[in-house]
Amino acid sequence: MSKYPIYTVEELINENIIEPPMDGNHGKTHPKVSDYVEEGIPFIMANDLSNGEVNFSSCAYISKELSSTLKKGFSKCGDVLLTHKGTIGRTAIVDDTHCEIVLTPQVTYYRVKHKLNNYFLKYYFDSPIFQAILTSVAGAGSTRPYIGITAQRKLPIIYPPIEVQNKIVSILRPLDLKIKSNNSRINILFSILFELYNNWFSDFSYSNATKELDNVIPKDWVKSNVFNNIIEVKEKNKENNDYPVLSVVKEGEFKLSDDIFTKQVYSKDTTNYKIVRRNQVAYNPARANIGSIAMLTDFDVGLVSPIYVVFELKETITPTFFYYYMKQPIFLEN
Repeated sequence: MSKYPIYTVEELINENIIEPPMDGNHGKTHPKVSDYVEEGIPFIMANDLSNGEVNFSSCAYISKELSSTLKKGFSKCGDVLLTHKGTIGRTAIVDDTHCEIVLTPQVTYYRVKHKLNNYFLKYYFDSPIFQAILTSVAGAGSTRPYIGITAQRKLPIIYPPIEVQNKIVSILRPLDLKIKSNNSRINILFSILFELYNNWFSDFSYSNATKELDNVIPKDWVKSNVFNNIIEVKEKNKENNDYPVLSVVKEGEFKLSDDIFTKQVYSKDTTNYKIVRRNQVAYNPARANIGSIAMLTDFDVGLVSPIYVVFELKETITPTFFYYYMKQPIFLEN
């Protein structure tokens, strides 16, 4: 049992400690892909919350003129964000680099007034106890979890005096910043990795290379193509299993459909959907020209639209090799 009192979100609203939580825009006027611009107001989806922060480098943007026509979904600097549809439980703080953003309906914002440190609230949302509560409320095992605003008002909040909150944040926040710094270093290492790949497999500058070429490739290499090394898979979800419905985004990754779209775009009956399994590759033929092809690595199994092509690799090539091959300029250009 906690030595601190347990409140509901509703009680904190009544005590004027936080403002009523608000989800993103889902009015008659809603931004579409065709509305996106290169610069403007960030339009944040659930998928844009990662590693405890908002990823502004990959999010969509809408014009200030369009944002002025929207009815709701405006979040401000300092707000605590919480995803509540699709992939639930992701959190972030709107920092001072972008003090005005627009949210999709998958994201709720909580605005602290007093007695609560907003970073403490975020860490509380991140805690295993609260995450377990979210999973329970959303429906354990559901592939389409959802927690509406009414249900969120009943969620429990436990917090110590503000002095204790500030102490906790003073310990955890520097660790967060260290993690962010380390992630930046990881990205640099990935750049080095791809450069090595290019040196080895494009310039043939790998260790012990003899420089002996036969028809522009090393003598002991095989010149082939993708189709000679794959087998198309047409496995359907005939048993109507409750697998997550996935889509491939232009960044070359699988994402939950509910994290990408502002409303459910897939059928309730998924028996005609194709099954894709770990280390298999899938792409949408209508969008493959913008890089919408990916290997499944974050899920053991999922579903994709019947329009997708799914294939697996023959023994002639390893999944790891093909995974990095798909990310190379030569593959993307082709």
